[in-house]
Amino acid sequence: MAKRITAILLGVICLFGSVLALMACADKSDSKPVDTSAPEENPLEKLDGLDFGGTKVNFIVAAADGDSYHTRSIYVDDTESEDPVDIEILKRNSAIEQDLNVIINLVDDKDQNLSTQIKAQLDAGTDQYDVIGARQYDDIQLALTGDIMDINRLGDFNADYIQWKNEYWGTSYIEALSFGNKVYWLAGDICLRYMGGYYAFFVNSGLYNDLLYEKYGDIYDIVNEGNWTYDKLIEMIPMCYKDINSNERVDVNGDLLGLALPCWDNINGMSISAGVIYTGHDADNMPYCAINTKNNTLFDFMGKCYELINTKGVYDYGADYRSAMNYFASGNAVFVAGRLNQAELYLGDMEADYYVLPCPKLNDRQSSYYTAVHDAINIYGINIGSSQYGAAAATLEEMAYLSYVNVRPVYFESVLKYKYTRESQAVKMIQMMHDTVYTDFVFIWQFSDRFADNSGGGELGYFLRNAVKQKAVTSSLKKNQTKWATAVDKIVEEIEKLD
Repeated sequence: MAKRITAILLGVICLFGSVLALMACADKSDSKPVDTSAPEENPLEKLDGLDFGGTKVNFIVAAADGDSYHTRSIYVDDTESEDPVDIEILKRNSAIEQDLNVIINLVDDKDQNLSTQIKAQLDAGTDQYDVIGARQYDDIQLALTGDIMDINRLGDFNADYIQWKNEYWGTSYIEALSFGNKVYWLAGDICLRYMGGYYAFFVNSGLYNDLLYEKYGDIYDIVNEGNWTYDKLIEMIPMCYKDINSNERVDVNGDLLGLALPCWDNINGMSISAGVIYTGHDADNMPYCAINTKNNTLFDFMGKCYELINTKGVYDYGADYRSAMNYFASGNAVFVAGRLNQAELYLGDMEADYYVLPCPKLNDRQSSYYTAVHDAINIYGINIGSSQYGAAAATLEEMAYLSYVNVRPVYFESVLKYKYTRESQAVKMIQMMHDTVYTDFVFIWQFSDRFADNSGGGELGYFLRNAVKQKAVTSSLKKNQTKWATAVDKIVEEIEKLD
């Protein structure tokens, strides 16, 4: 096994030799820097010599939005598939099964919400599932039921195989999902939609070079020099806009847009990238909700969003990502906001070339870029009723490592239609996003049922989406901040009671 890992690492060195170290942003006072140095020579040394006697490791996975990548992240049943990502996953699973003497078995893939579909089974102590591939948006609250194993307690059962602080896991994400020393959920490159969920901006390279290059130069240089900010974007947009149909208003009937902007979940993601902190910590390091009228960065971000939406040349698509991306793909917009996986969905037939960038900084005082991940990703937990802690933990650990090493680069090639290997700067941008993934406790928990409001419209998760087009931010915060603070306090109280 050591020889195989060493050979794999040579490939990693070639592909990612210039990994960017994550910088701690001054605006993120509650964040923790993540060590993104190269893995040690044999990061899976704990797994050497393990033999689980051919036991099945049973997975259940929550799909989302009709996206097969949730299930395919774990298991591909078409052994003859010619899809390059499928091929790598099949190779990955075969290697794991051989190394650990296990059988990776997908018991079921449910349509989204596991927390209602299988909760009763989990509460009854079923050992039908070993690994729960939950959807963050719907299922994070399963951690509060006592049905998910605390990863840091695996050592009590001679199953301490998961090294979630290694870079092939989403360490900062796992830390945000965790509570003190309790780690219930795992995240990272093991989930293809974790990678595809990076919020980003796409730029039509031909239009940019025709309209903006003379004044601004290479847009990748702007990013690398730390100058990719909302002010820069707002300055550029009117220079791109052309009222082609001469009706004196910005529309999508042929006008050349500066920015096609879906104002929906990407607004949540853009807030993280702009340094908005959702979570504070008290003197005992307990989390509390920081989305309140004292959150100056939040107000700065909302103001900048309002300015952006009202800039001449911006068209607000609401939640219609498909139309926004298609309009961009047709060559009718210079910039579009979205997620990496949407490049695969909508930009595959785009004739023009495009650049991919991280979301802008709030301003030039923000010392580092940050990248948010879409909330439809799978997070993985070990069923506390499983009788196979060791096999489940070892399988997850090697799956995470081999996903990072072998699956990730092929996935990005597929998503970006080989731009990943063709354009070295795109490699650097995507690596930057990977290394600057940031989130926090409240941002992740904001869509959980603990925040549900039966009167409608009060969920924290929809606050930014609804408020971004209005100037009623302060009044909305005053109305809801006590309720949100109470919801976070309830979550903390419930977790503290878990044994």
